[in-house]
Amino acid sequence: MSYRQLGKISAITTVAIAALIGASTPAAASNYIPVSLPLTTTGAHGLGCSGDVWAEGNVYPDGDVPGTVILQLKGWLKVLGVPAPWCSVTAIVDWHNNDTGASGSDSVFLGSGNGFPFWWGGPQLGNLRIVTGPGQVTFTLQTDLPHSPSVTTFAVY
Repeated sequence: MSYRQLGKISAITTVAIAALIGASTPAAASNYIPVSLPLTTTGAHGLGCSGDVWAEGNVYPDGDVPGTVILQLKGWLKVLGVPAPWCSVTAIVDWHNNDTGASGSDSVFLGSGNGFPFWWGGPQLGNLRIVTGPGQVTFTLQTDLPHSPSVTTFAVY
């Protein structure tokens, strides 16, 4: 087989694979609305530990389960301003649907061991999927240790 024939076969194969990938993707991506829970400063478990915890996520108006919020909680836990891998805290998200009266609480452990010893490349991470039901929902982000208040309200669809 000559190099020209091999080149033609490679080009045809590339076009066919690209067409297959293009045909398999949905015509329109799901709509989403970005949301965030403001930062709370907190104590943390471990020698000399403290830090900040916050959350970022999305509300999906056309999602599979109405009234669902997906959050990624993040925590920079430090000793004297330097990220410390031995620090940990439990982040708690309390919620109250102001329209329906429903309420609940979910938590996630932002634990030690995320990253390299004595240094982190990023914050501790934890994920929550919270089903509040549609309506105006008030979220309170707190931890299992002393912390500053963090309260926010947004519409969940």
